Amino acid sequence: MRSWEKRDIVDVLKDHHTDLNKASKELANGGDNEGSNEIDNDAIVIENYLETEHNLEWDGIQFLKIENK
Repeated sequence: MRSWEKRDIVDVLKDHHTDLNKASKELANGGDNEGSNEIDNDAIVIENYLETEHNLEWDGIQFLKIENK
């Protein structure tokens, strides 16, 4: 089995979300608000996907499993 086959899409998206949040803060601190907003939009797309497809909700620090609504 190849290493990429061992990873779950949810784990990949969680890791990417973390990277996006860090990059967004760095851009905002450097004065690039437009770039920061663009990255924030990508993070929101990930948050929405994980919430609607995998019942995970971003609480501002981590993703939490939510019970069926």
